[in-house]
Amino acid sequence: MSVCNRQPIRLGASKINHTQRVAHVARQRRILTKAVVRESVERYLETLAEEIASGEWVDIPYIGKIQVIREEGQGYVTTVSADGTRQRRKVEMRLRTKVRLYERFKRNCRLGG
Repeated sequence: MSVCNRQPIRLGASKINHTQRVAHVARQRRILTKAVVRESVERYLETLAEEIASGEWVDIPYIGKIQVIREEGQGYVTTVSADGTRQRRKVEMRLRTKVRLYERFKRNCRLGG
């Protein structure tokens, strides 16, 4: 079964968390331990985060491409503090995120999985 055609992994009524997902993947291949799967996934995600932070387009298999650009800020924003007071401050930096999803992924999302 291809990765794109798999149903979302669920435990009870809610989706599973990272630890449960690692255990699920480890059970699919008897030679993989949870520790090996966890380390591999975490290293992959760490590398992916570093690539995304570089500002270049990054391909995420089966999902699409993402780019995060750091731009100089313009204008002002008004923030509301915990006590309800409003404060106006100058925007110094802005992060712009661009996402280009693969058609197959979009189709799966529209179909609900």
